[in-house]
Amino acid sequence: MNEGLEFCKKRYHHLLDLMHANEIDLILLSQTGQTLKRIADTTSGTALIIPVDGDARLFCYSVDINSTREESWFPVKEITRRSDAEKIIVDHCNQLLKEKSRIGIELSRLSHNFYSFIKENMKGEMVDVGSTLLPEVFFGLYPDEVQFQRKVSELADLACTAVYQAMRPGITEYELAAEAEYTMRRKGAQSTAFNTIVSTGPRSAYSHGWPTNRKLCDGEFLLVDLGPQIDGYASDETRTYLLGSDPKKEKMIHALDKAVQLVLDNIKPGVNGKELDKISRKALADQGFPSYPHSLGHPLSGFVTPNLSESSAETLKEGMLFTVEPGIYIPGFGGVRMEENVVVTSDGYEQLTKSPRIL
Repeated sequence: MNEGLEFCKKRYHHLLDLMHANEIDLILLSQTGQTLKRIADTTSGTALIIPVDGDARLFCYSVDINSTREESWFPVKEITRRSDAEKIIVDHCNQLLKEKSRIGIELSRLSHNFYSFIKENMKGEMVDVGSTLLPEVFFGLYPDEVQFQRKVSELADLACTAVYQAMRPGITEYELAAEAEYTMRRKGAQSTAFNTIVSTGPRSAYSHGWPTNRKLCDGEFLLVDLGPQIDGYASDETRTYLLGSDPKKEKMIHALDKAVQLVLDNIKPGVNGKELDKISRKALADQGFPSYPHSLGHPLSGFVTPNLSESSAETLKEGMLFTVEPGIYIPGFGGVRMEENVVVTSDGYEQLTKSPRIL
């Protein structure tokens, strides 16, 4: 069990309180990934069943049973055959339910087949808690929990700096990615939250440009996007560097830096995610650059909120953890993206990623 266990237990009891208040008899969490880490202290389970009265149970396939039993603080039930998984999970739920029970599910994470099986075979009424109870529990970091996010953000800073220091004409994207990943691992990363992105020259205009054997040339952009992870706490930092000089590219870098800072300056409790997205796009338009084809930011470390976009309906509150990552992409020429990780404080924000955006 890791140092964050106390926060897992805190989220569990918070969820139980909400279940009582909303008359939810049982919650079934399926395909939860990193979100599971924030409550069960493991990512290996396939389903977590939480009754409002009684003991929670985590279900896991045989391939991960030993590690899951060692990691999780919940009792773990082994599923030996995948073909039996749906029946085993539903049968266990039914033992805890009555005909008029209310079952909380996260509808967006259920496959069509599993949803159909539950609907046909499980007692009670299904209630989607994916946009109600779960965001209240998995909203972000507790104050004492921020220390873990700071630690992993420092690794991201070190890895971005290592890539910058390795820049030279002729170095390949593969080699630059290796520098980043070696630095993260050597400094304590247990894993990465996603595959490291390194793209150079015209390829930097790709939102996700996975590394190739392309060689960096003088006067080109180098975009690096990386995510070290420790105990399920994950950073996600992007920097774009310029090898040598190019006035048009330098203008892009400074324009994007301004857009990022304008967003940061407006982060505080009560602000709507849509407004932050709008600020970033207006800042780029005012400087003569096009809008970018993705959202402004997303949550980190398995939390489910907030997503910052043109359609966001989420309002920031203390503890929310997310990225700010606008971009400028000019196909055939190059692109710039800068990504900061921030946590909302009582009166503003703390910027967790701290390596320089402009060098």
